Parts: sequence; C-alpha cells; structure tokens
Amino acid sequence: SLRVWRRRLIALALVALALVAGYWFWLRDSSLVAVTDVEVKGATVNSEEISAALEPVAKEMTTLNVDDEELVRAVSVFPTVASIAADASIPHKLTITVTERLPVAVFRSGGEATAVSTDGYLLPGVDVQGEGLPQIEGAEVSAGRLEGEGAAQAAIVGAAPSELRDRIETVSWDSSRGGVVVELEGAPEARFGDGADGDLKWEALAAVLLDPEAGGSSYIDVSVPERAV
Repeated sequence: SLRVWRRRLIALALVALALVAGYWFWLRDSSLVAVTDVEVKGATVNSEEISAALEPVAKEMTTLNVDDEELVRAVSVFPTVASIAADASIPHKLTITVTERLPVAVFRSGGEATAVSTDGYLLPGVDVQGEGLPQIEGAEVSAGRLEGEGAAQAAIVGAAPSELRDRIETVSWDSSRGGVVVELEGAPEARFGDGADGDLKWEALAAVLLDPEAGGSSYIDVSVPERAV
C-alpha cells in the first residue's frame, strides 16, 4: 500500500542519512585530508618562533577539522600575537594569518624599557632601540598589560595617524589638564581626555591644526572631538 511504501522510503532515507553522516565523520579526521602543508603569514616579530609553535599543532589536524582554539593556545605565550585566522585548502594545506600587536610606545619601569601596543599589552623582547617611540612612565601593570592612565596613553598614541605620530615628542597623564596630554613638534599642546575614541580625536586635532589661527593657541582640547577647542 501507499502507506507501506512511504514507511520504506522514510527508512531508506534515514539509513542513507546515517551512512552519509558516518562517512563525513570518518572523512573529516581521515589522513586523506590531513594537514601536511602549513603556511604562516603576517608575523614580523618572532616570526620563526611563532611558525615553529603553530606548525606541529596544525599538522595534528585535518583541513576538514581545524581547531582554532588549539591554534590560539599554541601562540598564547607570544604577546605580539593579537589574533590568528586559519584558512584550510583541501586536501592538505592550512594557511594561518597572524594579526600582530605592534609597538607604539615604550613603558619605563625600574630603569627598563618595554615596548607597548596600542591596546596596552607589554611586548617584552621586542627591540625598540632607535624607534623614537614616546615613553609612558609610572603606569600600573596587571597581567602583562597597562591599566588606567597608562592604557589611555597607549590607546591615544596608537590611534595617531602616521603623519602626526612621527611628530609626537611626549605623552603623559595630567588630571588637571583633563587626562592624556600629547606634545607635538611644531604644534600646541594637545589634550585628549581619556583613551576612548582616539581616531575621532586625532581627526579633530588634524582639522584644527589646518586652521591658520591654531598656531596662536597654547593648547587644543579634543577630549570631545565634536567640540574641539
């Protein structure tokens, strides 16, 4: 009867689905798609060490079963690694792209200088000699990262466009002047407030600096970028 045929078709469909699922779970971990070719891109700091940490971990995977969290753990000891992205190409290649934290300032404590990223992470081992990076002093550090006033300074310096970043002479925190204060070569003192909205604040500062009358100001306050004064 029609009802019997429907039951048989449903049963056959379920069997077929089970077979396909079983084949998929077998294939995703099969040597047929094992990762044998690993390419690591984007790392300019500690690139050899980062590649050496990622490659053996990646070669334990397949191109159909990539464990992103395992790859992240493999490079968790490198503070310069902000994130990674894995792109599998069947059958055997895995391309891993590293997004780096690059130094934007130098943190000085106890006579030692350590590079700092725009998100406040300390980057021990990164050579900053001769870079001319602005210095952050007296900041609090927790779990390898600047906090509070130091983090705000790093965020502002890191948000600076290249043409203005090269003109930064000093960066500091002064509560009486609203927060982060930046001294620029050939320009009035710039007051940024906290570390938020750095991009918008630098855009506002650049717009004011283009005004011929700005040169006569003792300072420029961009803590509220919509109302730079």
